[in-house]
Parts: sequence; C-alpha cells; structure tokens
Amino acid sequence: MYGPPMFACRISVLCGRFTKTSSIKATAGNAKNLVKKDLHGFSRRSKQDEQIDFLYGLSVVIPALEQRRRKLYRLFYHEVIDFRKKSENSLDKIISLANEAKVPVVKATKWELNELVENRPHQGVVLKASRITPLNITCLGKPTDESYQVIQSNESIINIGISSTGKWPLWLALDQVVDPQNLGAIMRQVNCHPLHGYRICVVILTSLIFIHRSAYFYGVDGIVICTKNSAPLSAVTAKASSGALEIMDLYDVDNLVKFLDNSSRNGWVIYGAVAADNSRNQENNLISVDELNRPLTKHPVIMVIGSEGTGLRSNVASVCNHKLYIPSYNTKKSRHIDSLNVNAATAVLLQ
Repeated sequence: MYGPPMFACRISVLCGRFTKTSSIKATAGNAKNLVKKDLHGFSRRSKQDEQIDFLYGLSVVIPALEQRRRKLYRLFYHEVIDFRKKSENSLDKIISLANEAKVPVVKATKWELNELVENRPHQGVVLKASRITPLNITCLGKPTDESYQVIQSNESIINIGISSTGKWPLWLALDQVVDPQNLGAIMRQVNCHPLHGYRICVVILTSLIFIHRSAYFYGVDGIVICTKNSAPLSAVTAKASSGALEIMDLYDVDNLVKFLDNSSRNGWVIYGAVAADNSRNQENNLISVDELNRPLTKHPVIMVIGSEGTGLRSNVASVCNHKLYIPSYNTKKSRHIDSLNVNAATAVLLQ
C-alpha cells in the first residue's frame, strides 16, 4: 500500500509517471498494480533513459529528498532489517520527507527493488528521479576579497561569496572520468578540508565516484566536469558519493583547456598532478606536495589530475602553472607501481 495507510490519490501511469489528484483511497490491489506496471513495464526502458535514475540506499535517497535538486517521481520501499539497524525512525523519516516533497510512496517487494537497481545494495529504498544536470560554464572570474564570479556559457553570471577564513575558494574539475566509483568517493572527501590552504581546485580524473566524496569531505566549493569525456552522473556515482552529489555545486565545461586558460588569466593558479616517477624530466615548475606552503592563503588555485592510465593530456599540462607530485618514500622502486589510485592521490593532495 502507499506510505501512510490512507494515502489519497489517483494513479495515472503514463511514461512511468504518477500524479496525485482526486481523493481516491489507494487499496492494496491498486498499489500492487502500480508496482507491476512501473517496475516491470517501465523499468527496462527507464534505465536506458539517460534523464532518469533509480537512486538507491539510505545515504543517497535521504539527501535527495531533502535537497530536492532533482525532479522526484516516485519512492519505492521495502521493510528490511537495514531500517532497524540504522535507526528505528529511518523508514518513517524517509516517508515523511517524500510526503513533504509530494513524492508518491509505493511499497514493493525486495525482488522488485533488486530488479530496478540490478541487485545493487538498496537497503530497502529506491527513488525514481531525474538525473542531475550541471550548469555549463566557460570560466571563473577574477576574485576579490569578498566574492568571485562564475561565468555561464549563456553569459549569465553567478556571484559566489568568499568566506572570512582568510582562504581563497577551492574547486574541483573532472575530465576523462570513466570510473563512477572513484568519482563519487572523491566528491565526498572534497567538502571537508581545503587543499593545503587553497580554495579553488580543478581536478581532471579518471574515477568519478570517489572524486565526489573527496571533494565534499575536504571543503571544495565547486566541481567542474567535462561531460563529453566523463562517466555519467549516474545512480552508481550518487551512491559512491554517499549523498555528496546531492549537496555539492556541480558545473560542466565544453572545453577544459579553454576553461583553465581563461580562469588563469583571471588570477587562478593552476596545478597539474603528475606521477612521481615521471617528475624527473619535468621543467623547473615541478613542486612536491611536501613543498607546498598553505597556498590557499595566497591565491585561488586550479589543480588538474589526469587519468590513472595516461595522466595529464599534453594540451591540459601546457596550461598548468605548476606540476605537483606526491613523492614515494619506498626505496624499492617498481615500474608497476609508480603512483597512487586517483582517489587516494586526490585525498593526499587536498589535505
């Protein structure tokens, strides 16, 4: 049955959508019918629709309902032990949030939820929602002591205030990100603590999910991605970010090199991360993370991190003011292990 025992609604199944209109009591038969039609009649097609996501897990569904940055279509739930482990009121809280957001609530079987999320760990909740679409921007404007501007592709301007902590803004930008697991994790980390005193950081990464977790944890003010060569901001990314994807400001660029170059002209300092093993033959703008001296207290920064496989692209490296590397303290060198996983490297660089 629907959420609260006396959920008044009229069911309209059209393109997998559900709308509340007149006061008609939802019976168990109605609910079963809806579950059948939506989960089985539309699930396969909807999963292929890049504008629709089936978010799963408490850490994602709760912030998605709280923040409402997506279009929310329907909440499915199944009473499982996870609710009792997490909190006695978790299920009540989720249903209450759904009701506040006017999101229809449907009770489903565990098997049906498994079908929607392809047997991923849903903890008894699945939220059908639109996919997050980042704002398209061209560059970051010259910062003052109080604020800076984000220039959108349509020439609209977003003014963002700078905190009074004495540190400049920190951003994270992602390019060639193909692993949604790493992207989400990095996104989570970035929102907690700035990179060695920097307040803006642009990172080009291969691993999408862990990036979002890192970004949230370490206090990054915004994330920039290049959608044409990155993994999609899917439900998998959202899950790995542990909800950070629902909270952080996310932006998209059409051309990362132009974005970096234009932002650099406006006063942003660009750092490109390189592998320690490849650092010996680099030009004299090479810096170890050990040599950084609280850069966020001096100027805004863009840090660029390349893919795990090939590192920075040459055209991206060419616009970096400095190359930054993490030194290895192991005296036994191996050609097979010359760098950290992109998630771990991002966490080290942002500390």
